[in-house]
Formats: sequence, C-alpha cells, structure tokens
Amino acid sequence: MHKVAVRRLPARPRKRSKSHLSATHFARAATVGDAADVALILAQFADEGQLLPRTLAEIEAAISDFVVIVDGNDRVLGCAALTEYSPSVAEVGAVAVSRAAQGRGLGSLAVRGVEAMARRRGIPELFAMSRATQFFESLGYAATSLDRFPEKVARYEALAAQGIPVTPKSCFTKRLG
Repeated sequence: MHKVAVRRLPARPRKRSKSHLSATHFARAATVGDAADVALILAQFADEGQLLPRTLAEIEAAISDFVVIVDGNDRVLGCAALTEYSPSVAEVGAVAVSRAAQGRGLGSLAVRGVEAMARRRGIPELFAMSRATQFFESLGYAATSLDRFPEKVARYEALAAQGIPVTPKSCFTKRLG
C-alpha cells in the first residue's frame, strides 16, 4: 500500500472588511490623552445639530465621565459620557461613533460602558436625549417625559439663552439593576 502525501495549500488571506478596524473593540475609561480624539468625533455630530457642542477644554475637564471605544490598536472610534444630575439620576450623553466605524455595535458598547460606570457610582437611573428611538429602546430604555428631569430642562434653557441651538429630541429612561 502506498502512502499519499497531502500537501496543504497556503491559506489565502481573508478579505478585510471595508474598513481598517481590528476584530476586537472594547470600552475603557477615557484619559486626557483621548480628549482630542473624542472632540473630533463629537464635533462632526455637533455641527449637524445631533449633539450639543463641547470644547476640548470641556471634554478634558469632564474626561473622567467619558468612556471610549477603542480597537486593538487603541484608536478611539467612539465615546459616551455620564453626566450626573443628582445621586439618583444621571444622563447618558455624547454617544457618538466615527463614521468609518458605524454599524458594528460600537454605540451600544459605549452606552453599556456608561451604564457600568453609573452602577459603580451607585446611580440607579439613567436618561438619554436622542432622536435614535430604536437604538435606545433596543438597549432597554423606555420613552418618558423630559419634564421628569428639570435639571436637563434648565440646561437646555440656559443653552438657548446663550444662542446655542437645541434640537428637539425624545427622552428615554432606564432603571439599572
């Protein structure tokens, strides 16, 4: 009986997805070194009226309240922030993913990162202002009235008085378990 040698062909390189993203993405606490990247991502959405504008100085001052989504090379692809209004309620805000990285679940990862931060801080309820109804509902948020959060109403009024346009958005809330 003859033995047949089996020669394996070299593996063909797999086609990469349409972007340069690595296969691993994760949420981590933002650092001051991430502030400029966060500012760039947020600016494109603020320019379109989807998010409130934030300066680099404002982001740096609040960097401990930000979560960033990074790839395997530690490139910042998205972010979200936690704004505390009281010991019992805080807002999920500044949720943004770079245009090149959208459609990969990174926004959900950012919101979950903020939820984890809120749990560590002992905050039992979060709210969010957004036009992305399906996105927040898919994460367990329910529509509610903005009037439940007078601190946010006051912030919007102060921004409007400064001439900063505030785009109408829906309000969503979630109790953390």
